[in-house]
Amino acid sequence: MATAEEIRTVITTYAGRFSANDRAGWLSLFADDATVEDPVGSEVKQGMEGIGDFWDFVHTLSPSMELRLIGPVKVVGHEAAFGQQAITDLGGEKFAVEIIDVMTFNDDGQITSMRAFWDAADMHPFEDSPRSPD
Repeated sequence: MATAEEIRTVITTYAGRFSANDRAGWLSLFADDATVEDPVGSEVKQGMEGIGDFWDFVHTLSPSMELRLIGPVKVVGHEAAFGQQAITDLGGEKFAVEIIDVMTFNDDGQITSMRAFWDAADMHPFEDSPRSPD
């Protein structure tokens, strides 16, 4: 089973690769049969093809996108929950939204599921210090 420290490293790498626009590196963090539900309530994307399609769609929305971890990463067993802030450039202005992600991991430390709790209605002009998730 992956250790809590290994899982925290995957999460940090996840945010870094997403922000660096490293599609292949980001996808390599997922198990072949992983699922992504982002945001919660939307269609669940399954497997490398579905998750790759999700990446492609998200990256058409903004010329730049950054994920910043907020607060601690809580790991219990093979599950983790953490806050992050997504910062996007929309029409030359930066906007942000705070997100809570919940992930599960396999024994090799690969992501087997990711659920992102956020709402577009909570998007706001970017401030350098993130708001606390409600």
